[in-house]
Amino acid sequence: MRQIFKFWLIIFLFSLFTSSSEGFSLEKPESVKEFGFFTGGLRDGTLSEKDDYVTVPVGLRLGFDIKPLIKKFKVGDAFLKKRNMLEFVAEPYIAGVISPDSNFETGCGLLLRYGYKFGKFLPFINVGTGLQYTTQHTREEATQWCFQVQAGAGFYYFFEKNKAVSFEYRFRHFSNADTKEPNKGVDPYGFYIGFSYFFN
Repeated sequence: MRQIFKFWLIIFLFSLFTSSSEGFSLEKPESVKEFGFFTGGLRDGTLSEKDDYVTVPVGLRLGFDIKPLIKKFKVGDAFLKKRNMLEFVAEPYIAGVISPDSNFETGCGLLLRYGYKFGKFLPFINVGTGLQYTTQHTREEATQWCFQVQAGAGFYYFFEKNKAVSFEYRFRHFSNADTKEPNKGVDPYGFYIGFSYFFN
């Protein structure tokens, strides 16, 4: 329990740090463009001496518009069109580990998401990193604190102007970044479904 408290303390301190950043200021309501939640299922069938690693995550999704930040670097107008989505996304979550044993995960993904809207559909891709803690012991990982590398693709469907459901395929690798052996890593993949509200 103490380890979990430490993890969420780190996340809280990180949010305080980013709130003082001009690019991702949480004090500016206009920087928050998306608020939602998601669930899904992920599986890795390559564990040695154990059944598949299967998780069912439930989490929040906070999207921050980074177009103003891109404008400052004068990267180009291709990413800045009105129909484009360009977000920094934070996804704090908890997950039930239902196999190989009954356990749980908790963590926070940090992603960059790019998409382009076609009518009511907005296809997107995202890539990012994150931190997690899992109570599941495996022979692939010597530690329960791990770093994430993840990527995915999917789409939003806007059933109202500012409300959308989302469907996504997500791949997530987690390992301890060679801080301790073994460090083979675990590679769950699967699908997310979510609901989001977008602010003007």
